[in-house]
Amino acid sequence: MTTNQPINDVMNARHSVRTFDGVTTIKHAEMQALLKTAFLAPSALNLQPIRALVIESPMIRQQLATATGNISQLTTASAVVLFVNDRENLAEKKPFLPSQQTGVKEHLDIAALDCGLVAMQFMLAAKDHGYDTNPMTGFDHAAFSQILNLDTARYEPLLLVAIGKAVTAGKMAKHKAIKTLIDFQ
Repeated sequence: MTTNQPINDVMNARHSVRTFDGVTTIKHAEMQALLKTAFLAPSALNLQPIRALVIESPMIRQQLATATGNISQLTTASAVVLFVNDRENLAEKKPFLPSQQTGVKEHLDIAALDCGLVAMQFMLAAKDHGYDTNPMTGFDHAAFSQILNLDTARYEPLLLVAIGKAVTAGKMAKHKAIKTLIDFQ
């Protein structure tokens, strides 16, 4: 269920959360709805190379926490979503199957930008549904691939987002003054 807040209110209310309540569950239908909204984000040349792996298992999340050091986010969240670049994204096949190609390296920098768009849209949709999130890039991509048994010839982990209900509300991060970030010509 959405809050139907104006988008600016949702954007201003979204802050990273470090500890979640550890008891909230998100139904698969609601998670799919959130991700469906997220995947409406634009992608370069409309290639849509990003895939999402929703990780709910506490045992797997504990293994991932050990590999990254982000213990509170990974172990107390309702779920974590791993966004990956699918190097075989042009085929319409079920995600997270082994690679059908070898040695394919397709525009990782563009995929990373596409991932950011999808993930931000996911975090805003989550906030609109009353959930909190925390994006994480500082994790051991190789360890995650191994723990999750991802085919590294096909998938490249890019971003991890924890989702759930915050124990303590996230706080506004300190932002640089707008005059230091923009200019007009």
